[in-house]
Amino acid sequence: MGLPAEKHAMTLDEFLAWEADQPERWEFFDGEAFMMAGGSDVHNLVSGNTYMTLRNALRGTSCTVFMSDVRLRLAATDDLFYPDVFVTCADADRERRQVKEEPVLIAEVLSPSTEAYDRGGKFAAYRRFPGLKTVLFLSQDRAHVECYSRTAEGDWLLTEASGEAASLALPAFGFTLALAELYQDLPAAPA
Repeated sequence: MGLPAEKHAMTLDEFLAWEADQPERWEFFDGEAFMMAGGSDVHNLVSGNTYMTLRNALRGTSCTVFMSDVRLRLAATDDLFYPDVFVTCADADRERRQVKEEPVLIAEVLSPSTEAYDRGGKFAAYRRFPGLKTVLFLSQDRAHVECYSRTAEGDWLLTEASGEAASLALPAFGFTLALAELYQDLPAAPA
């Protein structure tokens, strides 16, 4: 997430017309356009590993896993996001081609330039998706994942896992993520 394009509010229709002429990808949040920053190779690998791990775990179900090129729309506020990875199991989302609206899981790989926004305003917006069950924040500095799970009462419960030997249960889905899979094939840290 970068800086807002301009400091004036737009409607969703104005944003979509404006975005069509832009060479970059933009998110639309709280009436403002935000350019999506390019990610590092580690960010890309962790995102890709997360996509593949979730896709394999959900194979044979009605759920579909998407990566950062597919938009997610929060209908209540007309906000548009490009999560790093998200899962939807809704029949209506299978019919939609340009944008999805019913995520059950969202995963964000944290970057130094976007972490505050991902954990703050964006996470607050994500929690407004009625059917959302799980939000994952993945570090790109080390094998560490934070999992926020929506409880039956509507609260959010945090569980964490650290280290490549660790695993993280996803109660809403009935399976466990091995951090070794999420963090495989990363380049060696610079000396």
